[in-house]
Amino acid sequence: MIILWFSIFCIKTYFITKNNSSNNNELNPKEKYKILSEGKNYVEKCLKSLFQKKNYQQVIKPLISVIIPVYNCEETISYSINSIQNQILSEIEIILINDFSKDNSTKIIKSFMEKDKRIILINNNKNMGTLYSRCIGALVSKGNYIFALDNDDMFFNDDVFDYVYKKAIEENFDIIGFKTICVNDYYSKIENMKDDYFSNRTNNLIIHQPKLGIHPIFRIKGYAPNDVTIWGKCINTSIYQKAVKALGPQRYSTFLSWCEDSSMVFIIFNAAKSYKFINKYGILHIKRNITASCTQSIKNKIFGEIFLLDIIYDFSPNNIFKNSVVYYSYIVQNYYNLTKFKNTTNDLFLKKVVHKILASPFIIEKNKKEVRKRFIEFI
Repeated sequence: MIILWFSIFCIKTYFITKNNSSNNNELNPKEKYKILSEGKNYVEKCLKSLFQKKNYQQVIKPLISVIIPVYNCEETISYSINSIQNQILSEIEIILINDFSKDNSTKIIKSFMEKDKRIILINNNKNMGTLYSRCIGALVSKGNYIFALDNDDMFFNDDVFDYVYKKAIEENFDIIGFKTICVNDYYSKIENMKDDYFSNRTNNLIIHQPKLGIHPIFRIKGYAPNDVTIWGKCINTSIYQKAVKALGPQRYSTFLSWCEDSSMVFIIFNAAKSYKFINKYGILHIKRNITASCTQSIKNKIFGEIFLLDIIYDFSPNNIFKNSVVYYSYIVQNYYNLTKFKNTTNDLFLKKVVHKILASPFIIEKNKKEVRKRFIEFI
């Protein structure tokens, strides 16, 4: 019965998100081609450093903080910084967290810092991963809103900050979600640019929050909504910082290579009071991240999924939604069934999380029975 219910929920979620997409005044092909052409032109200018070089002074009270974890990205980091520096809205700070890089990334950043006093460089004393780096960046941010960017991604036009920030301020939204373009490389043709799908366009947090716990299931099956990524969003700084403090240093110091975005976004949406999706292309996302802080091995994926399972349980905004962890735990079980690999750390962590679920007064007995059956070897 529980499997049937879960299947119905997934199918229903798919069609709801599909309908939301089709009813959101999508651009016609001609309009879209024009916008993508303008964005591609901006990106190519940033790649070739064709913009006039300026001296930027430190901004005492920035409107926007951009956070970029940096790890062995000497080939790409200048492109990311160029796409930020040439934004129309210049009252910003650029927070770069060097995650113990071994290449010339830091040297390149320091050369930018000589002319741009808005750049702040933070050095981790060991490789901590992107979750930790972004959390540290968020805690020192002084801007009203935060944009997160990967160190090989770029902003897609010069008006992204200006356009999105005005929407956030004028309508007083905690989170603004916007479109991203996924490509295989920087010089992809327009016909090879793909929209990164955003499922929630209802501007309704009550509907959206429990979906965030289910979307990772689709991600593993090849369906990857932008909802569970930290980039593609403009987030109120106080909300982001509140989420980081709620997560706590013990958790955000955990080294993750999988589910780090999903975990943080789930807590951020829990802390937020308002959300809006806008039809604005904001980021060019390189699908193949060549500068990842760590490898996505089966061991790391299993640990990340268990970590997210724990987050979904602890930070579900309503006791009713806590039952979503039962359905999400199918994914954790699936990973264990797909591989003969067993890891002591993962086993102990999973055992702790499963016992927490079984001890919960909020999980109904029928669902607890399913968890016991699924993870009998761990309890």
